[in-house]
Amino acid sequence: MPRYQFSLSEIKVRRIRDKKTCLPVAQFGAQRKDLLEIYSQFLDEELKGAGKRIDRGERYLRLKDSEVDSRKLWFDVEAGRYGVPGKIVETSTGADAYEIDKDDAASYPLRQALIVPRVGEYALWATELVGHTSALGGLTIAFKDWFRKKFEAEKLIVDINHFQDTNAWNEFIDRARLNEITYVVHEQDSDGAVGSRVQEYKSKALRRHWLPSPWIRSALERKLSPDTVFSASRIPDADEVRMQIESDGRYRTIVVGNDLPRFMYEISDGSGAAPGNETFRSEVLSEVGASLEYMHVDRRAWDG
Repeated sequence: MPRYQFSLSEIKVRRIRDKKTCLPVAQFGAQRKDLLEIYSQFLDEELKGAGKRIDRGERYLRLKDSEVDSRKLWFDVEAGRYGVPGKIVETSTGADAYEIDKDDAASYPLRQALIVPRVGEYALWATELVGHTSALGGLTIAFKDWFRKKFEAEKLIVDINHFQDTNAWNEFIDRARLNEITYVVHEQDSDGAVGSRVQEYKSKALRRHWLPSPWIRSALERKLSPDTVFSASRIPDADEVRMQIESDGRYRTIVVGNDLPRFMYEISDGSGAAPGNETFRSEVLSEVGASLEYMHVDRRAWDG
């Protein structure tokens, strides 16, 4: 799978007891609050300086920097987990560099973007994933908890869900080729220890021999058994199926699990190196712009 990707989530504001009616994200509540300003306030109050420990999942977040450009908030956070002692090792020599205490977090910088149109009932949040490292869970928990407390008197909350632009994805999938498919299985150790380990069973296209494209739809419908993909038998049922697909040189990742499929977008400038901020912003604006245009949101409502 691509090392650098981002996913899109939608953020909506609503009253606690009204699940069907969402409020305008740029003017909600008795004081006509703007989600763009509210989220900036959240970053300043919660993540600046020493950062924030989130006991749920033992996550750690710290704001690195932020910038508002029209209706777009660009910000970087350092994200990691604490709770497990370990050590940092110099891989070239095998020498121990230093110990990691259980209250320490090895954190990684991850780029984010929040786009809040002047009109409409949802904002789009792009969050970077580097390998298996993500700030999605930590930021979601922290912001929802902070928002609920801040607007407790008005009984307002936010819903944050994966953005599903179904029609745009169907169009991409219809012309896509399957480059890689991975079955992810959580297995308990044979000694009955608490917890589980992750096993990945992967099949990848060789040179120009792509994997069968019909597998994409079958996997999305949860009808592609491991026996169809692998010659080895007795592969357990997967907890998650990840597919890397390609169309016109652009790669996307689809994750099929217990919830609705999640879609992720590759960030790449073609060099193979870590993509710079310009590339990240260009890729995010391309996907966000296409999605908002399809939803009939005028570009001037968020990019001018």
